[in-house]
Amino acid sequence: IDVSERFINTANENFRRQNFDSNRYKFLKMDAHDLKFDNESFDFVVGDGILHHLDTKLALSEIYRVLRPGGKVILFEPLAGHPLLKLFRRLTPEARTVDEAPLTANDLRSFSQQNPWLDEHVFCGVIEAPVAMLTSVIMPSRSENILLTLADKLEIWLIKKKILLSWNQYVLLHFVK
Repeated sequence: IDVSERFINTANENFRRQNFDSNRYKFLKMDAHDLKFDNESFDFVVGDGILHHLDTKLALSEIYRVLRPGGKVILFEPLAGHPLLKLFRRLTPEARTVDEAPLTANDLRSFSQQNPWLDEHVFCGVIEAPVAMLTSVIMPSRSENILLTLADKLEIWLIKKKILLSWNQYVLLHFVK
């Protein structure tokens, strides 16, 4: 689903161009705050960068409603706490929509309290994102990037130790009803 007719048309065209069986998918213009699906009608809900544009409480309630018991939700969302991204957002306000609000640590805590589902969060981008930006400029043609490899190892260690979680660029939200 998407609220934009243009994105729905683009998705349909992309799937037609890839010769996907049109009986196996359907793209619908719909508001995530008011899903026009029956209760417990989905096993799996996926979203990439949508929740931070929505009233999260209302959208997650709707997702919970349409999810079958044991159903899973995977959402990939930007976080608000990374200092470089905060600066970037301030310098480029025209690059975002007015409804955009990257998720905060308080948002993440509220998600598990709002609906009785199991949840886990996987973080990424505290070290890798800025290093990737930097190395793409200073060494763009190198396929083996030792700085990015080291950044990845450091980021994995930081996440395991739960250090600087709110500074990550993204979070992968995983809910099970």
